[in-house]
This record gives sequence, C-alpha cells and structure tokens, in this order.
Amino acid sequence: MGVLGHLYACISILLLAALSSATCFNPLSPGARQNAYDRPTTRFEIGAKRRKSARVLITLECTEARKLGLQPSRYYTSKNKANTPERLELMKYNKYLRRHTLHKEIR
Repeated sequence: MGVLGHLYACISILLLAALSSATCFNPLSPGARQNAYDRPTTRFEIGAKRRKSARVLITLECTEARKLGLQPSRYYTSKNKANTPERLELMKYNKYLRRHTLHKEIR
C-alpha cells in the first residue's frame, strides 16, 4: 500500500468517527426548519367539518288522478330543505290525463 492508500484509509477512519459521534438530524426537533408537510395539521388546514346536506330527494304525485282513482303520475326531484321546509306543490304534466295538473310532495 502506498502513501496515497494510507492517506485515504486515515481520512475514511476520521470521517466515520466524526459521523458516528454526531447526533442524528431530527426533522421535528425545535431547531429544525419545518415545512407544511412536517408540522402537525390544524383544524383549518384539514378543512371545515362536513355538514349534512340540506338537499333531499322528494316525490311529486298528481292529486287529481288520486281523487279519480286512476294511476297517478309521479315526478322525482330534489329540494333544499333550508329554503323550502314546507311541502312542494307544482303544476306538472300528467301523461295519463293528458294535461297539466297539481302535483304535491308525498313522503
């Protein structure tokens, strides 16, 4: 082994000794810089709490066909309970009576 070989061996031994005595880097230690992925998330970063949807599915049924004992026409739609808490009443086309009739929300 030549002089260069001994020099490389000494340097590698010194580097190993220096690295083994140094403490490991802890990314969550108080002195370490934190980015958005390291720090714990707060309620505002996760997002707001999800609410139950105010929009519900309803059935509209013809009132005139029901009175006559015929097959009622039905429409399925959705409504926002926050804006319209009462039952919905709309004029819709009844294909069995072949005219527009009053349709009311049924439960």
